[in-house]
Amino acid sequence: MNDPGGSTTNIADGAATVGVQAQTVHTVNFYEIFPGDSPQRKFEVGLRFLRGGVPAKARELIGEAVDDGYVTSRSCFYLLLALLSGRTLRQVPKEDLATLGRVRGQIASGADGWTEAIGVISRLLTSLQKGDVDPATVEAEFNRLGQVQRDEIQQNLEMFLNGSIQDVLWARSFESARKDRCARRRLDRTWMFFQPSPAGARVRLPDPVATTVADWGRSIGASALSLAGVCFVGILAWQHAWPSTFPALLLFGVGCYVCWRNGVEWRFLVERRRAKDRDYLSVGPKPAAASQRGFTGKIDRQFDHYFARYVPRNTERAQWLAHTAGIRQTLRDEVVEIYREDRTDAKQVAWLVRYLVSDVKQRWERGTLWDYPDRLRAAPSMKVLFVLGAAASLAGGATMIWAALQVRPFHALVATVIAVAAGRVAALGWLRIDLERRRFAAEYEDAQLSLAGREAAFERWATKLADKPSDLEMAHWLDCDRKALMEEAMGHYKLKPSDVVAHAFIEAPGRYYKRARVSKGPWRYTKYRLLIFLLTADGVRQMTADLDFVGASFHDKGRINYRYDAIAAVHVTEADDGGTAFELTLVNGDPIKVKMIEPLQAVAEPGEDERSVARVTLDAAGLGNTLHVLEGVAAEGKEWIGHERKREEDGLAALTDAVQGISPRYE
Repeated sequence: MNDPGGSTTNIADGAATVGVQAQTVHTVNFYEIFPGDSPQRKFEVGLRFLRGGVPAKARELIGEAVDDGYVTSRSCFYLLLALLSGRTLRQVPKEDLATLGRVRGQIASGADGWTEAIGVISRLLTSLQKGDVDPATVEAEFNRLGQVQRDEIQQNLEMFLNGSIQDVLWARSFESARKDRCARRRLDRTWMFFQPSPAGARVRLPDPVATTVADWGRSIGASALSLAGVCFVGILAWQHAWPSTFPALLLFGVGCYVCWRNGVEWRFLVERRRAKDRDYLSVGPKPAAASQRGFTGKIDRQFDHYFARYVPRNTERAQWLAHTAGIRQTLRDEVVEIYREDRTDAKQVAWLVRYLVSDVKQRWERGTLWDYPDRLRAAPSMKVLFVLGAAASLAGGATMIWAALQVRPFHALVATVIAVAAGRVAALGWLRIDLERRRFAAEYEDAQLSLAGREAAFERWATKLADKPSDLEMAHWLDCDRKALMEEAMGHYKLKPSDVVAHAFIEAPGRYYKRARVSKGPWRYTKYRLLIFLLTADGVRQMTADLDFVGASFHDKGRINYRYDAIAAVHVTEADDGGTAFELTLVNGDPIKVKMIEPLQAVAEPGEDERSVARVTLDAAGLGNTLHVLEGVAAEGKEWIGHERKREEDGLAALTDAVQGISPRYE
């Protein structure tokens, strides 16, 4: 629904492709930490990062919360998961084990769901250490846990476990992924995440009444002078022939009233029609190229897009665009004027542009878009009354002037000139005052009607977006997609989970995507490029696919197999503009390149650091573990598998001891 905000270049599998990105940042406090926050608050935010697929940030915050004294069975359970999530045992440093040591024995011995879950992890680690894993026992252990604890362990320990435990946990994970992949109305709601919070309805208020105190003073003074002249002429005429002066004076007064009332209304309608003509028909110069890159240019593109899209029935697009060029520019100018000064993102007013274009289309189809000339045309009766009033006032005035000239010619002539000259100034002054008052009242009424329509449209759009998915839902759906692709790859290669020595993945932006994120959170994309690496005893099995995240569908799948000794190098490139790319170089064949993050222009909100946004996004994309696995293979070849297992033995014993010491129940 949003217009593209710019273009970048994505690199996938060595081929350059154009990717269109629209950025949205939802500024909510979901991932925010503020000075003075309690340890419990830090823990809750860290838990959100863990569930959002950002384990590194989760380890930091949950560890700080525990160190600050927030030690419960629940916090220790999630601390353990955060330390193990998204990495192998080799990647767990001694400092993290020391964190577990600091909570040793601090949990009461009484059992609850969280301590039971810690016990299950402890027994799993003990079984791995002794090498006597019984799948049936593992299954029974998991069945005794609560649903939340079961799901959390499955979600966060997939990188960590091996052997027959893998078969049990991965089977559960794949089953859950199939069930949850399109749960909670994903196909109906995902697109909402990429819509920004809409800016409120506004309307351009009319220019204030332009008359000044000087205008009023000049009009009042001229009116008084003109009235004095008319009275003097009337007195002279009365002295000459009062029987004829009285009807002449009455005719003059009534004529002036009728002429003024209908004349002002006629002139007001003419002015209103001219104003509408300017709004509907005038087309100004195109904006400068510089403005096309900013807010104004984006609003221009939105109007062009939606006017080209919302074509009335039985109307040629060229005809529609040609006839609405003026009103299109008028509406565009208003939107730019009323929103630009508040640093509003153009995407936040896309709903308004759609509404305005849709309203023009509906009025076109109803035949009311161009009916203003008829509505603002003076009625024949108004014109007739104006002419009759003018004729009556002239006749009555001429009669009085003729009678006055018979009494005192010179004084009557001077009074007549003064009355006419001052009357002209007064008439023009009062006309301007009256027209300004009428103009403001009419434009204000139009503005209120327009605002009511826009507020209704805003409420409809805000109500539609009220069911926007959370960042945690987005992360869970993406994890389900990754597991679905992994299950498909394992099925194609006829692999059991226990046949996979290690695995890694990369979630990179795809082509022609939009992106959005919660403030402080990772970028989420409408299109992904997913890479799954399955390391087996015989080599690497890689599956690549383009994911339409909104539609929950895979496209353009590709597979490649290579031996361990075929991996020449693995590295990540960070460009000066902030772009980050992953590259896997094989001995024979083109390098496999994936653009992980686009250049960082405009990705951070005030108070955010662009690099921290990049780190969070890369962590969620699985880059850390992927580099660890593939760099190890590139350096050691197939021997990496044996070396890695040997390196993990001592670490497994230390980890098992640390986990068993969390609660006296498991010592």
